[in-house]
Amino acid sequence: MNIELNTIITLENGEEYLTIDKVTKDKVNYYYIAQLNEEKNDIANNYKVVIIKKQDGKNVVEEVLGEDNLKEVLPLFIDKIKE
Repeated sequence: MNIELNTIITLENGEEYLTIDKVTKDKVNYYYIAQLNEEKNDIANNYKVVIIKKQDGKNVVEEVLGEDNLKEVLPLFIDKIKE
C-alpha cells in the first residue's frame, strides 16, 4: 500500500493525521504521521509511526509499537533527514 506524503488520513477513532514522511524497510512502507489540531489548520503535538495495509478492500492503519520495533524504524527517518 502506498500513500502520498501530505495526505490526510483518518483513523478508526476519527482522529485525522497528516503523512509527513515515508521510509521503506524489507518491502514495508513506514509512515511518520502528525495529528491535526481541532481546527485542522496546524499540527497537534502527537506523532506516530504507522504502516498502512489493505484489508478487506479497505486501508487499515496499524501503529508501530514496542521499543524494539521503534528502534529499528525511527533511525531510518533520522538518516533520511540527514541526507
